[in-house]
Amino acid sequence: MSKQFKNRLLVGSLGIVGLSISIYYSYSMYFKPFFMLIAIGILTFALIEYYKMAKNKGFEPSTTSGITVSVAYLLALGLSFYYPDKLQSFPSLVLLVSLVILFLPFFSQKESALGNVAVTLFAIIYITLPIGFGLRINYFFQENELQDGRLWFAYVLLVTKMTDIGAYFCGKLFGKRKLAPSISPKKTIEGSFGGLLASLFTSLIFSLIASNLTFFKMTIFQSIWIGIVISILAQIGDLSESLLKRDAGIKDSSHLPGLGGILDIVDSLVFTFPFVYFMLKMKIVG
Repeated sequence: MSKQFKNRLLVGSLGIVGLSISIYYSYSMYFKPFFMLIAIGILTFALIEYYKMAKNKGFEPSTTSGITVSVAYLLALGLSFYYPDKLQSFPSLVLLVSLVILFLPFFSQKESALGNVAVTLFAIIYITLPIGFGLRINYFFQENELQDGRLWFAYVLLVTKMTDIGAYFCGKLFGKRKLAPSISPKKTIEGSFGGLLASLFTSLIFSLIASNLTFFKMTIFQSIWIGIVISILAQIGDLSESLLKRDAGIKDSSHLPGLGGILDIVDSLVFTFPFVYFMLKMKIVG
């Protein structure tokens, strides 16, 4: 067992335990602010890593503005969870005002303004909004409703991350044919298929167990096709970040022991969170 694998296993296990506790208590009046602070912390570090990549590529994004806008948006989301009837549109209003603020640092910058504004703004779309969708899933249902958003949030996290785990182990054991050699040389078709199977089985087992709790509604057919779609989106998200890192000329977005960086952890969630949120919103599931 390699040292990198041991570090990955240790850090990953601690993260799972901590996250599970945080999700469980996320509905508590006293813990909810801490849960939001955890999300803000993850978002902030992910943005720092992204903007560092952009600077490595030669851009000059406004890191301070991007982070300020993102934190303001999550804080507005948090308030809307406390007062859903009165502040439902508040996050959108804050985001609109914040987007105007993003342009201010560039008014005195004529050279490369287009690229720098675009790179600064893209972080909001690529990182901030998806994390916001994750929080929306967690608080999608009211506490007196028959379903529990925490189970849906845990479902997306678990199925998405099992795609990563399945792809990693199957790639290590059976990987021969390269999936996208120009973007991520270590990823293989066998690993991708293993990730798909891991996601599918995890989705199926989770739905069978959680549905018995009466707080989670998903049919077997839904668990199959949603598990497949989540796996595909998770792998696209992973490859998308690999594309950005390769273009920026870096290997990992940061250096967490055995895991790379925060952005390396959330990359597979940037498409799965919005997908499941809109499935719930359109009442296709749930």
